[in-house]
Amino acid sequence: MPKTATKAKAKAKTTAKATGATRKRTGPTKKATPRASSAMSKAPAMTHAEVSIMHKMATLDETSPRYRVLESALAFKSSWVILGEHLEEILKNQFYKGWGYASFERYCADELFITASTAKKLVRSFRWIGDEAPEYLPPRDRSELVRRSEESTLPEGPPPDLNAIAVLADAKKALTEAKVSEDAYLSLKRAALEGENAAALKRSLSEAIPATLKPKQADDKVRHLRRALSSCVKTLDELREWDSGGESAGDDLMIMAEKLRDAIALRLPKEA
Repeated sequence: MPKTATKAKAKAKTTAKATGATRKRTGPTKKATPRASSAMSKAPAMTHAEVSIMHKMATLDETSPRYRVLESALAFKSSWVILGEHLEEILKNQFYKGWGYASFERYCADELFITASTAKKLVRSFRWIGDEAPEYLPPRDRSELVRRSEESTLPEGPPPDLNAIAVLADAKKALTEAKVSEDAYLSLKRAALEGENAAALKRSLSEAIPATLKPKQADDKVRHLRRALSSCVKTLDELREWDSGGESAGDDLMIMAEKLRDAIALRLPKEA
């Protein structure tokens, strides 16, 4: 065998060993499984890209392949808004009862694998957009898209992200309960639409509510119970992920965790 071929073969073996050693040290790459609640809580209502897509769609024939691709891209990017709309309809009409679920929260947890807090945030945020900033809702069909384009009611830029919209929904509720002034609410809305982040909006909302109107802070026992309940819900989520592979002991563990969750919830005061 020629020397060049021998050297190449030796080099290939060395490379293969190094690659194998690296794989052995690091192990197989584990596929990431993002939590639905955290992913949705970070998703924006409509990005600059979505706004551009809407403007482009208004100029195209809806039967063209280019239009259909843009339509699909818009639906993908607007998924949390669409989900919020569906959840709002389900909650309003209590469809979950006909599907065998005792509560909206149980339906969301068991069938959609999202927490009740995330589902309610989606519903609140969708309602706020519909009432306060409908221009950011994706058009339902081409006729609405063209009409909004002709009336110049398509948004010029992206709205706040989901967390910021949730704060605005809380601010709107505080306004209806006379806890904040209309000027304070409009100031928050303006700041959010100009790009202020959710944390800053939350601080501003807290500062706008008089101390006498703020809810009393829960005592230590209630706070600990709330933390225990939150941990139990997270444990259930992890067990569902673990049991997705069909482990035989999964049902028993989840039943015990659900009983613990329900027992903790019963010990929380009703106003908490």
